Amino acid sequence: LSFGRKSGSITYNFSMNTDFRPKERADGTVDFRDLDMVKNIAKGEELCRITPPVPGKDGTDVFNRTVPFKPGRSPLLPGGINTAVSEDGLALIAEVDGCINFTSSRIDVSEVFIVRGDVNSASGNINSIGSIIVQGDVREGFSVKAGKDISIHGMTEGAIIEAEGNIPISNGMNGMGKGSLKAGGNIVGKYFENSVLTANGDIYADVLMNCRATAGGSIILKGNKASLIGGKYEAGQKIVAHNIGTGTSKATKVSIQSPKLNDLLVIGSEEESMEALEQQLTNAKNDLEDFQSKFADLRAQIRADNQMEPEKQSQMIKAAIIKKAKMADEVQGIKDKLKIASEKKNSLSEFKIVGSSVVYIGTKMSIGPFNLTLMNDYSNMKFYANADEIVFSPVLPSDF
Repeated sequence: LSFGRKSGSITYNFSMNTDFRPKERADGTVDFRDLDMVKNIAKGEELCRITPPVPGKDGTDVFNRTVPFKPGRSPLLPGGINTAVSEDGLALIAEVDGCINFTSSRIDVSEVFIVRGDVNSASGNINSIGSIIVQGDVREGFSVKAGKDISIHGMTEGAIIEAEGNIPISNGMNGMGKGSLKAGGNIVGKYFENSVLTANGDIYADVLMNCRATAGGSIILKGNKASLIGGKYEAGQKIVAHNIGTGTSKATKVSIQSPKLNDLLVIGSEEESMEALEQQLTNAKNDLEDFQSKFADLRAQIRADNQMEPEKQSQMIKAAIIKKAKMADEVQGIKDKLKIASEKKNSLSEFKIVGSSVVYIGTKMSIGPFNLTLMNDYSNMKFYANADEIVFSPVLPSDF
């Protein structure tokens, strides 16, 4: 008889557990919010690998004849969506960053993990290398973290939400003083209350109330209320709302801070003001016009002087022409400075705080190094910095 045959097997490089039991900590306690529901895999990593069959040994029959061993079976790789077979044919590779979905005969890698309901004690915390869609709410005390986007179809309570991409929330968030959102892209929602928001991009909402929000881009309030009430808000480009502040003793703080803004303010403080340049231009133009009106007479007088040598006459006329050219260059130089100053002024006005309805008394503003506490209500006004202070002017359609 032949003997020693051993079939091949598959080794999985992820947990096959589907009980979703709480994870035990190093100290022996249990984290009831960590149920290991999401099984992450990075692009290029092995999902599973085949161990080939082990050859058996030939045997002999009763007539002393050789009986070849029967080869063991080699299993098939359970390939599915976003998977590929390795070059040696023995491993299954993930083709994208994502989460693993598996059955006994198939492995898929999905770029989006879907929570079909709320994030709560039944799901535990959710942590995915790809994107996440939560079809319900995110309850107090839980966290959702993603390497890409997080989309929440319901509302969010005092939870921790972190995404490398965007965070759109269909309703909004009541952070209860402990909830936070952190996005590598934009944050979008109807309302945010008692929450901490940090976005590298923009923040869009209808109402921001008693929040601490920081946006690398802009904070834009749009909707029926478009109100920014209480709290502290900082943007890199602009803050736009219908109403800013409360008009009560509880101050609303708004700030525009940007390295580009600081560079413009430093350059602006070192150069002459537009008013001074405009006066210089007027004087230079008058001097040039005056010299031009006399230039023809001066040249005629030089040529009419019979006692002056021709070479001397030529030198004096040439000097007058050079002086005229220098005066024209001076006029053009001042015009160029004015153009640059105007462009910088326009650039400074892009870093602004806009209240298209009311910016209430008591609102505290800072734009770059300048600070201002409003002593009155202001209607339909935008605030921005010049080289010396915060100034304001009526809102224009281009400010939105």
